[in-house]
Amino acid sequence: MLNEEVKVFGLFGYPLSHSLSPAMQNAALRTAGIPGVYLAFERDRRHFLRLLRNRRKLILDGFNLTVPHKETILPFLDRIDQVAKDVGAVNTVKRAGKHWIGFNTDVDGFLRALQEAGLRLKGKKTLLLGAGGAAKAAAYALVWKGVRELRIFNRTQNRGRQLCRVIQKKFPHSKVMHVRNKSELKQALFETDLLVNATSAGLRHQSQPLIPRSLWPKGKRVFVFDMMYGRRPTELIRTAKRLRHRTLDGETMLLHQGARAFEIWTGRKAPLAVMRKALRHAIMGS
Repeated sequence: MLNEEVKVFGLFGYPLSHSLSPAMQNAALRTAGIPGVYLAFERDRRHFLRLLRNRRKLILDGFNLTVPHKETILPFLDRIDQVAKDVGAVNTVKRAGKHWIGFNTDVDGFLRALQEAGLRLKGKKTLLLGAGGAAKAAAYALVWKGVRELRIFNRTQNRGRQLCRVIQKKFPHSKVMHVRNKSELKQALFETDLLVNATSAGLRHQSQPLIPRSLWPKGKRVFVFDMMYGRRPTELIRTAKRLRHRTLDGETMLLHQGARAFEIWTGRKAPLAVMRKALRHAIMGS
């Protein structure tokens, strides 16, 4: 039985076999001298909703959310911080007495990852793949930081159009466009400076490439950021490297969004170097 003084944190998502957050967060808790544990709870949407209806009984002090729960959680929270409200997605929840407060640390993680990679966003043309919780955070961050243009492509077109409308409404003077088909995708790829994949395509076996090779621009270099991570590069990263584009996977974003979550839960500065080392070790062992 867990001692009352032991802090319990966790991660909800589906699937979760790929997640390296427990290794990173447990290393942070040990280094900070905080008696606690961070656990992974694999729950599909139906079981997660059942759990949320009984959320007052949860013994968790805080938790993270990943695919597909970042939007599902919203109506069950007592308060939501301004960034999460603007983005429309929550990936970090903190218990405050009997209340649950939602935050979005994906925006911070996304921007810090690009900053570490030395990429300046202001004035850039960008193409975003996806329209879920992670894509919402990326779209918000990109326009907030002054990209010249944001194009959004999503296989479910209605969700892509809706995200465009939301971002355009939030930033009326921004240039946000919906990419409707392969022809427009090819044109967007040719014109873009930064390609961001915020879909979970890299988590599963892909019989078809995320972007067919015929659509990649010739004679132009693109910075390719795939939010997925792992010991082996995703199909998108492998293709981009073969075509000599600069690439970045989601490891650094995971590190920084996790560090910010740790600070929200504990009120302590995150031991970033320790978390980075634990994450790298976990990735190499996965």
